[in-house]
Amino acid sequence: MPDLARMLRGRRSFAVAELAEPNRADLLPTWLQDDADVHGSHGLFYWLRARGRGLVVSAGDAATVLTWRPDVDRLVAVRPVGATAAVVTLLEEVGEVAAAAAPNRPFVARYCTPAVAAGLAELGWGPMAAPWHPAAPHDDETHPEVVVTAPVAEIPAGQRYKPIREAIFRHAARYTYLSSPVPLGLAEAAFVERGTARAGGYDGHERGFNTAVLASFAGRRHDWLTYHYLIRDGLAGLAVTGNVTGIAHGYYLATRNVPRLTTYLLWLIYLQQRRAGAAALNLGGSETRTLHAFKVRTFPGHDLQPTVALQRHLVPTSR
Repeated sequence: MPDLARMLRGRRSFAVAELAEPNRADLLPTWLQDDADVHGSHGLFYWLRARGRGLVVSAGDAATVLTWRPDVDRLVAVRPVGATAAVVTLLEEVGEVAAAAAPNRPFVARYCTPAVAAGLAELGWGPMAAPWHPAAPHDDETHPEVVVTAPVAEIPAGQRYKPIREAIFRHAARYTYLSSPVPLGLAEAAFVERGTARAGGYDGHERGFNTAVLASFAGRRHDWLTYHYLIRDGLAGLAVTGNVTGIAHGYYLATRNVPRLTTYLLWLIYLQQRRAGAAALNLGGSETRTLHAFKVRTFPGHDLQPTVALQRHLVPTSR
């Protein structure tokens, strides 16, 4: 939306830059919404949700990434940061410009804290008018982020951790786990495109995400990221986490279509990140009810962190 970019740059209160690199830890002026760590604010998070195409818009310490998402037919402000009042002001002012540039396009702010959402609601923002996407109907913050806080143990004890123990006993002797601060060049692209459990079933929504993932692997920077690998006759599992706030965040994960292999890899990631100094591992929200149920059932030691997606009211057009 070139008109929107031009109009935003015409506002002296805004600083506007292209989203040009995938893996920067210093993309925005702060990492938090007030004191809240909402799925991290690593540049990779924004790159993936913007599919590598967006604008970094800031006003003082308040900032967001703005992206037009044709796969969901929405203009999206992704995970704003800064003090609550400043974030609310920024989003409303960006919304005013967006309404002038494209009056009939929905404008949605995603990954907002309840405090930010309350401020926007006072200005007339409300729930999204339609589901986010047919393949991800609840990717609208229906389900809270699951932040794993389990005891750090090679094999966790207790009935509640039986699914993890079963995954460990099934797979520990068969797979090799590696972690690295940079990609290892183990045919990641071939695995993402053809080797995962979802390969062959990707829709346009997922293909756009995967394209952004692979572009990030080729980036020149990999600030405060960790790449996780499971190896057995080639690549069997792949994940990426980032930690800029003291809490690790999962940004990508895929495995072969092997029962309990995802559970096993997630537990290895959790142990590695905790031992590297993270206080917890945020698995993010869930696009479906079954995915949310898997997370909370598999990792009973967790906190739930709600986020909110809100849509700015559309400006009526004159006839």
